[in-house]
Amino acid sequence: MYERLRSEGTIGRLTLPNRVVMPAMGVNLAAADGGVTDDIVAFYEARARGGCGLIITEVTRVAGGAGISDPCQLAAYRMSDIAGLERLADAVHKYGTRIFIQLQHPGREASQAIGGERPVAPSAVAAPMSGVVPRALSEEECAEMARKFVQAAWIAQTAGADGVELHAAHGYLINEFLSPAMNFRTDAYGGSFDGRMRFVREILAGIRAMCGAFPISVRINAEEALPGGIDHEEAAKIARALEEAGADAINVSCYTQACLEPGTYAEGYKRHMAAAVKRAVNIPVISVSNIKHPDAAEALLVDGTCDFVGVGRAQMADPDWCNKAFSGTADEIRKCIGCLGCFGEIVKTRRVKCAVNPVTGREREFAHPALNGGGRAVAVVGGGPAGIEAALVLAERGFNPVLFDENARLGGTLNTADKGYGKDKIARYVDSLIAQVERAGVEVRLGEAVTPEAVRAIEPCGVFVACGAEPVVPKVPGVDDARVCTAEDVLLGRVRPKGSVAVIGSGMTGLETAEMLAMDGCALTLVEMLDSLGPGMFPTVVDDVMSRITPHNPRVLVGHRLMRVTPEGVALTRLSDGATVSVRADCVVLAVGVRARRAVADAFRAAFSNVHVVGDAQRGGRILEATQDAHGRAFVFEPM
Repeated sequence: MYERLRSEGTIGRLTLPNRVVMPAMGVNLAAADGGVTDDIVAFYEARARGGCGLIITEVTRVAGGAGISDPCQLAAYRMSDIAGLERLADAVHKYGTRIFIQLQHPGREASQAIGGERPVAPSAVAAPMSGVVPRALSEEECAEMARKFVQAAWIAQTAGADGVELHAAHGYLINEFLSPAMNFRTDAYGGSFDGRMRFVREILAGIRAMCGAFPISVRINAEEALPGGIDHEEAAKIARALEEAGADAINVSCYTQACLEPGTYAEGYKRHMAAAVKRAVNIPVISVSNIKHPDAAEALLVDGTCDFVGVGRAQMADPDWCNKAFSGTADEIRKCIGCLGCFGEIVKTRRVKCAVNPVTGREREFAHPALNGGGRAVAVVGGGPAGIEAALVLAERGFNPVLFDENARLGGTLNTADKGYGKDKIARYVDSLIAQVERAGVEVRLGEAVTPEAVRAIEPCGVFVACGAEPVVPKVPGVDDARVCTAEDVLLGRVRPKGSVAVIGSGMTGLETAEMLAMDGCALTLVEMLDSLGPGMFPTVVDDVMSRITPHNPRVLVGHRLMRVTPEGVALTRLSDGATVSVRADCVVLAVGVRARRAVADAFRAAFSNVHVVGDAQRGGRILEATQDAHGRAFVFEPM
């Protein structure tokens, strides 16, 4: 299986056991001062145990103050950092996995609220997101900053890391020197290609002088969404210069919205970026390209796009990605669905979490489940993500979970969520859940009404109710009109609106339904009570969906509440001034949220003494909240 992917490869003098690279991703699990913690060791150790060939750590600060990106990121600038990094390297090395420390300074992207200092950069040009104007470094400070990277590399080498990666992408400091769109200096550190290259060349030369043949990867942008920014031609030129300066590998990324791929993006869609660099250099190239499945990774290697494949969020979702791929059980890989919940948690300065893997970021907390099931039966009512998660944990603990669901297929509302545009990753996630349930030997009873009487027949020592939620139908005049339906009705094909359609609510379900209707030729009006579309959604995901809706010229009304359904359409209240706004519509689609099926939960509470209500059955939310809740409750479950 996957002969190229599982074959050995080399970076410099270092041999890697396979060609899977876990690229740097922030996890916010280090100590506040950048020290190594038990949690971050457990996180990386799980991916090493899972068979990854090379792990590149999260962005690791080379300086304090303005050099800090995140509140709890690793550090490599003090002698005291060596012991912790050594512990991390030793944990990874137990499994034959190699580890690089990614060295980074955020430059103008630094947060003054976190670091306590004004950001610094090659030029005093505002960061695109924050709008903060950094202080331009002097020539002396540029040289001193280069020495900080060299010192950090020496610390990493002393700690036993196998190499380092210089983060020269994503708008951070080294990238700011390299890019003509961010470097407007006229001294020795700018003004020409060689001037822009000087900073990173000094770093590479310094590392070679201090660390010898220590492997160095450099992460660069192949594209930048900035006027005059780096393009493929410039990236190839930079890569050649880096090779000449002593780099051992090039890790190809970009500085565009494609840095964070929502679920609709295809696997391998960035292959052209790596291919452009690969043609220009003789050293190995690492490609990150939204890889979720080993088939896609193998294809990149077979066609010569790259020498190593970056598998990032897919290993966040399943730390055993490599082992499952190489052992013939790839169907059981927990599939990343591209929801960007992991990144959303980091943006909120919280530890990393994963919607499809509740253990991510909590490896140590869930390391030792109590194996006290003794084969006793536990009923799990509902076969959505929460119910399946609970059943898998209970089975691991030695219980005999019996999974009941009234539908013909496991997956719950995921079997609705997979009906929108580009939602194949949801369907593959469900497939992987079903494969895990089968491999765990969980008994499944489908296609029957689930009643307390049916559950009582198995004599359970406990009951988990994961029956999910149902769409909210607001109690407004006219809502019973035949022209009114729910988003679920549309997604499942029970109703096919035509003509003008008002979609009430712009959460994920509302936007995906609107997208389907727009592509079907309907004239859309999007109505949202809050001040912006996609409340609670990660902005990149909202932008992605709207990029396909906007060309159809929808009417967008934010800050409006549905008051009644009228013969002509709907009447809304504009919340800013209380004015009534009338919208003509041939059909009204409700997507205003879901409500827990409390009557179902109450029936089981009345019939059994040891009942645990989890997921949407307890409180409506995302997949992330449902799986986190179910895993935790099943982990601490005590039979009665």
